[in-house]
Amino acid sequence: MRIIFNDLFFSVYQYLGFGIIFAVITMLALPNLEREGIAISLKKLWNKLKSDNRQIWKFIFFVYFFMVLSRTLICRNIWKSPWENVIGEWGLYTSSGEVNAEGILNILLFFPLTLFWWLGFNFLKRNESENKVIRITLKYSFLFSIIIELLQLFLRLGTFQLSDIAQNTFGGLLGAILYIVLCKFKNIKDNNYLLREKQMNTTLLIMAAGIGSRFGGGIKQLEPVGLNDEIIMDYSIHDAIEAGFNKIVFVIRRDIEADFRERIGSRVEELCQSLNVETAYAFQDLTSIPEGFQVPEGRTKPWGTGQAVLAAKDLIHEPFAVINADDYYGKEAFRQLHDWLVLDHEETALAMAGFILKNTLSDNGGVTRGVCSVEKGHTHLLDVAETGNIVKTVDPASGETGAEADGVKLDPESFVSMNFWGFPAKENEDPAFLTVLEQEFKTFFQEDVPENPLKAEYLLPTLIGGLLREQKCMVKVLKTNDTWFGVTYKEDKADVAESFKKLIADGVYPKDLYSDLIRS
Repeated sequence: MRIIFNDLFFSVYQYLGFGIIFAVITMLALPNLEREGIAISLKKLWNKLKSDNRQIWKFIFFVYFFMVLSRTLICRNIWKSPWENVIGEWGLYTSSGEVNAEGILNILLFFPLTLFWWLGFNFLKRNESENKVIRITLKYSFLFSIIIELLQLFLRLGTFQLSDIAQNTFGGLLGAILYIVLCKFKNIKDNNYLLREKQMNTTLLIMAAGIGSRFGGGIKQLEPVGLNDEIIMDYSIHDAIEAGFNKIVFVIRRDIEADFRERIGSRVEELCQSLNVETAYAFQDLTSIPEGFQVPEGRTKPWGTGQAVLAAKDLIHEPFAVINADDYYGKEAFRQLHDWLVLDHEETALAMAGFILKNTLSDNGGVTRGVCSVEKGHTHLLDVAETGNIVKTVDPASGETGAEADGVKLDPESFVSMNFWGFPAKENEDPAFLTVLEQEFKTFFQEDVPENPLKAEYLLPTLIGGLLREQKCMVKVLKTNDTWFGVTYKEDKADVAESFKKLIADGVYPKDLYSDLIRS
């Protein structure tokens, strides 16, 4: 009985921690498996691995990571005296004159670990130095090695040795150095993940045809807000190119074309040409409507964001994202949308940058947002309702930010759409969403325009909300914690300019915007 008791005790004692780790991982994966099933989940994983080498490196990293855990912790016998050789062997040879095989293996153990980590989880910006790679690698290699040694000590799964920590850390450093060398010969440093065998083209469509009715009649998209008179659109273009988009399509009106080209178009065209980024123009026109219909008499209001995207239909033959020209979205949203677009998706799949409502409000008046219902776990969109006149409120007692629309309180932590959508495309095929958009535009004229001929709008959030309710699409929510700002009202301009000054002071952008892209 004593032998049986000892075996049971040491089995629980030795493997309980790993049981907890794998239980947590399983519970995190279980909701997705229950929702989609094992077969679909495995198919999606396979598609990710086929379409993006970053995912392959992540997979290799996790395989190797658990191999390291198995060698150092899981597949180990209980040691009677884990303190017997704390200093360990530091040289190439042991004190007895033999080759220090254990030390060499300690170095080799961490060498691939950090290399695979950087290849799979690279998060450095273009303008950050290789020194940061070294610092981060040393920090986390040291901490991971310390954790392993302490677990070996407390679980009695080996001897605690200072030499192991130093050798593991040195091995991690060698992996980082090899990664830096690869960066020098292959352009893999940036979030573009250019390790893919074939770089997929991706387009950013910028809707800049708004007449700026709330801006006092001016063209609000062209108002300077940066240190060198950059406009908000400049920062969006910068972030898109940095994230990996290699085509920019401007949707404008014919009557502002000259001003637009003078203010930003010609300058951006020259910059994009130097960076091998294509540029194109599409023109939104009130008369561009489905065949068989007429513009209602007295109609001057544009048809909305849905028609703006349709205006560029003949220019888009690859996965694309859509943004407003007068909104600042932050870098995170562009990175997430781009990395989602280059993966393989079903034709009915869409993506949305999910902003938090309280981060998107103006201090100077009401705004319109697509208020979202999101499934538990914040992964997919259930519904989106275009909601106008959302104003910012402040609780006088707590000072917390709130929101309400026409007297109805809204959850300030809820997700909202800022018209930053992603639409995938199969290889050598046009985006399927464009066909849907064209078909639904006819339905809009049949059903909505007769009811409100002068003000009915064909809006992306309204369309996508309808498709969701009819279960004709699935929208992935890509959460971003960045704070939106934009020139909704003329009074917003000073606040926006101050916000960009702070971003520059914090090192998010260089003083000379685009200089970091040109250098890299």
